[in-house]
Amino acid sequence: MSTESPPDTVPVALEAYAASLPALRLPATAYRAAWGQCAAKGMRRKAVCAFDEDPITLAVAAARAAGAETLTPNALFLGTTTLPYDEKPSAATLVSALTAETDLHVVELHGSPLAGLQALAAATDYCRAHPGRRALAVAADAPAAAPDAPLEHGLGAGACAFTLGPGPGPVTIGRYTAVSRETFGSRMRRRESPWTSDLELRGDTLGAVLDDLATAMGPLRPTPTRLAAGGTAADVRRIARHMKMPQEAISNLFAEVGDAGAANAALALANALDEAAAGESLLALTAGAGAIALELHVSERPEKLRGGPPVATQATGGRDVDYVAYLRHRGILSSHAGGAA
Repeated sequence: MSTESPPDTVPVALEAYAASLPALRLPATAYRAAWGQCAAKGMRRKAVCAFDEDPITLAVAAARAAGAETLTPNALFLGTTTLPYDEKPSAATLVSALTAETDLHVVELHGSPLAGLQALAAATDYCRAHPGRRALAVAADAPAAAPDAPLEHGLGAGACAFTLGPGPGPVTIGRYTAVSRETFGSRMRRRESPWTSDLELRGDTLGAVLDDLATAMGPLRPTPTRLAAGGTAADVRRIARHMKMPQEAISNLFAEVGDAGAANAALALANALDEAAAGESLLALTAGAGAIALELHVSERPEKLRGGPPVATQATGGRDVDYVAYLRHRGILSSHAGGAA
């Protein structure tokens, strides 16, 4: 099944964007020392939350940097796979941290790493349906797996926020295309479980999903000059080959941030915007149980829209911690946090 955005007769502009990464980093060498290998191929180190951080604290920081407190959005769309509560609107916490206003349209999207770009697409639809209004889209995530699971090695954390408003502007949001396909056996998390798991029932679901997406999108005009891809290093290589994009045109932060779930493609998009020049066309794409792709068109260098430091600067910054310190911050070595004392 595929969906496509309505005709972009009402222009929607990107007014501001910003990323937020936790300060702590765990090097891949820490896994090699502790477990004899690092299962996250292509990752040099990853961004990890401290004991007092979660996707909502990261989301607040990104939204503030993107000017959400002064641009006064009329709607908020939050995409994540790791909300602190199964029942209690985390988006309401985010709203309360940004504004005293309560008259906002608020939507939470979750269930897969697609949720980050889904939030940006939904915010675009909102602005097209309500000309003159603004929307804030936030992708924030910190997926976790059992400490003895190979999947855990690559899981990172991060957030990115985009404020959208009436267009045209230096960056105009184009159409988006989405497809859905069952991918049982790959990444999943059951209700009430804190840990993402992988049943490792391998099939080429990514290739099939990308074929579905290419058929649904049809020819891209103009041809993208940059591809912001979410996923692991191996996933991104597959996506780049499928889209026939050269490696130098690919934006992906897996090597320095790890797999930040729903924030992957959003962070890659922010990095592409940091580097884009006037006249370029960007495509943000992520795949999971389906795929979603969003087109953006740049008429002026978008650097002035960025709040906070460039994403690449944040990604290569931070402070390295050792494996035991990492386990402490995750609460695995704390009986108060549900781990083993």
